[in-house]
Amino acid sequence: SVQLWLPSVLLAHVDGQSRFSFAGRTVEEILNHLVELYPSVRPHLFDDHDKLHPFISIFCNEKNIRHLNGLETCVNDGEEIRILPAVAGDDEKMISKQALVAIL
Repeated sequence: SVQLWLPSVLLAHVDGQSRFSFAGRTVEEILNHLVELYPSVRPHLFDDHDKLHPFISIFCNEKNIRHLNGLETCVNDGEEIRILPAVAGDDEKMISKQALVAIL
């Protein structure tokens, strides 16, 4: 399974849980599992055209999926996905694991 970590700003929409474990082959499949369980989180992640909001960043193993294959980024058992609200700074730089933990 893949571990999905959510930021504190989304916890009110997922019964206060910050971490989930889902099976899936892509980031999109993992997010779909979350939205199926908690439909109220959907508008906080996606727009009306099913596009990820530009102010949401998703990291798969510390790499921004926007620099990989977006929502179609493949994931494997044991990997981690972290959802982060946008923060000021250079999006081209990879955020370290320590920075991700500090934000969450």
